Amino acid sequence: MTNRLILHFELNPQIRLYIVGDLHGSYKLLMQELQKINFDFENDLLICTGDLIYRGNENLECISLLDQTWFLTVRGNHEEMCIRGQYDPKMKDMHERNGGEWFYKLPQQKQLEIINYFKELPLVIEVQLESKKIGIVHADIDINDWISFKEDIVQGDYKISGITSAYINALWGRGRIRNNSNQYDIVENIDEIYLGHTIVKEHTQIDNCHYIDVGSSFTHKLCIVKVQ
Repeated sequence: MTNRLILHFELNPQIRLYIVGDLHGSYKLLMQELQKINFDFENDLLICTGDLIYRGNENLECISLLDQTWFLTVRGNHEEMCIRGQYDPKMKDMHERNGGEWFYKLPQQKQLEIINYFKELPLVIEVQLESKKIGIVHADIDINDWISFKEDIVQGDYKISGITSAYINALWGRGRIRNNSNQYDIVENIDEIYLGHTIVKEHTQIDNCHYIDVGSSFTHKLCIVKVQ
């Protein structure tokens, strides 16, 4: 399936792959943690669950990671707010009140440059490893089948009364981690899914979904998981 919202690739088994939770501007913290695990910037790959930016002074440094060959990320709701804030006044207002005030202090040209970066970010990354297939999504997957989820994602942010699109859930949802019903189960046709958005005290697994946002800018901690 080819769509700019979904990035799929196969990874050489010789390459070490790590997944990190939301950064929220914690560039120095990331570099410290990568040093601790002896991350090889020439040969290893790091994928982030999104939300590179938030409050703080290291947002531009985190955005600069997008130029690095060893780094990939999905789009988070904070990247989405930058994109939508340029034409949606309500979104801009919400963004400014929720950690985005730094963005609107930048020169207009710099804002547009960053927005164009963010528009290219996928909502879903799918990696075929030698022994398993993994997915990375920012916030939530409310469909218990990976193939159906991807089919819904490519429909974009559609508006149907009473139905929330997979697009919106992928950026904003918390249904699975907060669920008290029988709506959710193991997601078929994928081995592991890594998510951020909702802060957890430690790496938390629900079905085959792994939540790894441990607070970054709030807690000064990052969760980095080695998956290959």
